[in-house]
Amino acid sequence: MTESKKPSASVVRPVLDPDAELSDETRKALADPRRNVGRPANPLWAAVPALKGGGPGVAVAAVLSWWTDGVKIADSSADSSTLVGVLGQKLQKAGDLVHTLLALWPLAAGVVALLCAGLVADRALYNRQLRRLAAAQQHVVHPEDLTDDARDLLARAQRAMTAVLDSKVHREHWLDAPRNVAAFPRQEWAIARGLRDYSRVARKDHGALLETDSSAVAELLTSRRGVLATSLHGIERRVAALEAYASQVAEADARFAEVREIERLAAGGDELLDLLARTAADDLAVAEIAALTGEAAVVTATFSKALESAKQAASAALQLQGAA
Repeated sequence: MTESKKPSASVVRPVLDPDAELSDETRKALADPRRNVGRPANPLWAAVPALKGGGPGVAVAAVLSWWTDGVKIADSSADSSTLVGVLGQKLQKAGDLVHTLLALWPLAAGVVALLCAGLVADRALYNRQLRRLAAAQQHVVHPEDLTDDARDLLARAQRAMTAVLDSKVHREHWLDAPRNVAAFPRQEWAIARGLRDYSRVARKDHGALLETDSSAVAELLTSRRGVLATSLHGIERRVAALEAYASQVAEADARFAEVREIERLAAGGDELLDLLARTAADDLAVAEIAALTGEAAVVTATFSKALESAKQAASAALQLQGAA
């Protein structure tokens, strides 16, 4: 099977292995690959920006502190009553203050060192997270992992399962809701994993077919495409069973809505009887109400049949997992 270059219009969500022992944080990160991207890098490189920003300043402060240590700007014996003496004393005090501030360079160096250590530790933690996610990639199937035909099949399966889970007969437990909730994630994972394996081989063979000039190799690849088509057809049968189940559930939903509407109308039978009693004979009123009740019974029976068909379709769809 060759992969079309036209992107698939199907909306497909990532599929996680429901039985994988993964933390909630890891599952969220796997479902959203934008949250963790990149490759592990040497944690020491994370400290380079801090060293570039603060290192030169600390070094300059250390040199100036050493240079200004003991520098005398004014003679201490100068007459402080003269303008020159006063100015000299003020300059000396300013120089001493600058030296005192520059002498704090070890504290600044400690701050830079702590900042670098924090950046290194943060990068090391991020590296561990990237490695953990890389190891967990086998437990997730992303849409980009699939060829277009495989992606369309997965989209069909997801739509069918979503339709069943969103149906009224499922929400109100007319169907085996706990079984659906438990089995559907495993069905979805089995389908997605099979489609991922199919897509990997299909892409590899397609690339080899484009690169080869040998007729023998091309013939072998063509026969492999037949095997791939058979594999894909097996997965498609599983998807078709899910779609048949969803179709039966939709039919049951429609009948269920009719039953509810007729029950609502039948609940007003007393009011209708009073109205008919004012305009016609009692026998006629009773006959009208009896006809309404009969219609409700017919629709209820139809709903029961549709519900039974849905349950049978569920069994057929879910049993395919054990047979696969």
